[in-house]
Amino acid sequence: MYVRRLSLTNFRAYRRLELLLPTGTVVLAGRNAQGKTSLLEAVYVLATTRAPYGIPDRQLLSWGAEDEVMPFTRVAGDVVRAEAQDAIEVVSVRESASMDDAAVKRVRINHAARRAIDAIGTLTVVLFTPRDLDVVSGPPAERRRYLDALLCQIDRDYCRRLVRYNRLITQRNHLLRRLRDRGGAPDELAFWDEKLADDGGHIVARRTAAVADLAEAAAALHARLAPEDAPLHASYASSLGHDAPSGGDPGAWVAALRAALAARRDESIARGMTTVGPHRDDLALALGPIDVRTFASRGQQRTVALAIKLAEAELMLAATGERPVLLLDDVLSELDPDRRRDLLALLDGHQQTLITTTEPAILPAGFLAGALVLHVAGGEVVGAERDGTAVALPVERAQDEPRAAPA
Repeated sequence: MYVRRLSLTNFRAYRRLELLLPTGTVVLAGRNAQGKTSLLEAVYVLATTRAPYGIPDRQLLSWGAEDEVMPFTRVAGDVVRAEAQDAIEVVSVRESASMDDAAVKRVRINHAARRAIDAIGTLTVVLFTPRDLDVVSGPPAERRRYLDALLCQIDRDYCRRLVRYNRLITQRNHLLRRLRDRGGAPDELAFWDEKLADDGGHIVARRTAAVADLAEAAAALHARLAPEDAPLHASYASSLGHDAPSGGDPGAWVAALRAALAARRDESIARGMTTVGPHRDDLALALGPIDVRTFASRGQQRTVALAIKLAEAELMLAATGERPVLLLDDVLSELDPDRRRDLLALLDGHQQTLITTTEPAILPAGFLAGALVLHVAGGEVVGAERDGTAVALPVERAQDEPRAAPA
């Protein structure tokens, strides 16, 4: 699987770009704040229909387009898979120039309108940026976001259940606050509990199974990246505590969550919030007996994050039969030469990898010899080379004015 063509209009640093991408490794080189990361984010949008890390769609709009009558940002591309080729287009339109207005999203696959949730999975990607250190050292919400982003790309039923579950949590919490503040019969919660337990139980069952596979792959990858460190252990930490069932049987999780919602009803009313469920769970990470979140060094945390991300690619391969596109932003900083070498060796076998760097010279000559290096400056791809020799730019020059917002 790879992205053959990437087309951007009013996206982040880019007013207009048409870029042809080869298979293999593409190195995006340039100083900071020139548009390297924006290209990775654009490919992520193609895969998921949304920006990474919960960034609002309205923030993707390039500054130069903010004063247009109907500001919009457009990401489009051609995705080649083993047995198919698909054209994906994601357009976000603001109905006014106000930065506070939410964007209206339109998604097309092969020129036909699709719901965003039905487009996810046409392209699968694994994105690593410095922000992914929060998966290791940040709050539980970051690890839940990570698991949800992974599973939504390979399991549309999971994604649909997650959307419903989040909506149900909002409605149940509203009812809990009303019961707390105004009184009423707690039995009013029974309907919401049943719905919540069904979707929540299936979500936790799927996460539990995924984490078991992720833990095995991440431990093996971490041992290659950091053989001197203690073994990496990952496990799913359910808010059900000792009442959590073992394994990934959805029926057992549904029953356990239903019982827990009923048992903690009084506590939830008093707090005005649902105190148990997948929205309260976590991913536990340890190096031997050491909690990675609290006691690991910055370098150890970075290596753990990389191992988890590379393990994510293995899960996607197992689920889809194709390797995802790897998007690696500033992946080599803070790594010593040995870990840098070992990481780059692990990239072999991926059909397409996009990696950014401010210093191409830190990449081994052998690695660069097989890569296309694109030089990025000021929101443009300004040069290209292979094995130290300049080659033709794989782009169409941008027009002075972007096209009107697609209908």
